[in-house]
Amino acid sequence: MIGLIDYDGKIPNLALMKISTYYKAQGEHVEFVKPGRKYDKVYCSVLFSWNREKAARLQVIYPDIEFGGTGYDISKTLPPEIEACQPDYDLYTVDDILPRIRGGIATRDSKIRKAEEIINAGIGFTSRGCIRRCDFCVVPRKEGHLHHVAEIRDLLNPRSNVLILLDNNITADPNVIEKLNEIRDLGLVVDITQGIDVRLMTPEIAKALSEIKLLRSLHYAWDLMEFEDQVMRGIKILAQFVPVWKHMCFMLTGFNTTFKEDMYRFRQLTEMGVDPYIMPYNKQFKSERQRHFTRWVNSRIYKVCDFEEYEPWVRAQAMELQVTMI
Repeated sequence: MIGLIDYDGKIPNLALMKISTYYKAQGEHVEFVKPGRKYDKVYCSVLFSWNREKAARLQVIYPDIEFGGTGYDISKTLPPEIEACQPDYDLYTVDDILPRIRGGIATRDSKIRKAEEIINAGIGFTSRGCIRRCDFCVVPRKEGHLHHVAEIRDLLNPRSNVLILLDNNITADPNVIEKLNEIRDLGLVVDITQGIDVRLMTPEIAKALSEIKLLRSLHYAWDLMEFEDQVMRGIKILAQFVPVWKHMCFMLTGFNTTFKEDMYRFRQLTEMGVDPYIMPYNKQFKSERQRHFTRWVNSRIYKVCDFEEYEPWVRAQAMELQVTMI
């Protein structure tokens, strides 16, 4: 019996789904690990590096556990015979996904529908790697330069027309327009999970993006101050075809920008009508101000009050002042 552990994923884990397909083809029973059960082999995927040490404690329970995932070892890959497998679309259930859909004001019924949508979606990469060499990103070290690995049609789940596309930089793909047109022509609803590189935006790509159905907002990133002109130019081109209320911009903080620069990027984006979303570089080392700033932005509290009027931050400053005076 094979046990799987999806330690910190938000969407179905492609590697575990391929492992499941491989072992089921060998006649093995495969399931997510249940406490108290004995397994011949256990695989655990860790996506985020800050969870590595916590996940490693599982070795006490499962001495022969095999770890993988970007958060555990970026050099580790699936064996070719497993990588070649199609994902097991029967692996995840609504109950597996539902706990991951947290927060918000959505009803339980709507969250169940969303979970059903996710488990019935196709998932995978048409390209791996990236043309960029960002110091904060592991993709170039893990996957190398951008290269083609599959066709859109290879990723489809016959249960639905939803596709979760994992490509790290589809905008840089030489065949991006052809792929977007194929998504359009097949009537797919796509979630481009890693977003688009808005610095590479052209009117042709923007038009192709405007013609596909998106599962959620079209998102991109403004990580470093040095790319301001390129990002602003790309947003303006994209906005000619896709209205800004459908945009979301991820903002990396805590890497090499000051708080003043973080606030500047936030102001620039909101003045354009683009929703920002803060992505802290290292969640374990967020400052108190960064922690409050992140919640103020990501919870959309900025729409009702300025940051200096945000009560949790005001209280935190007052408490810090009291401690300093003692």
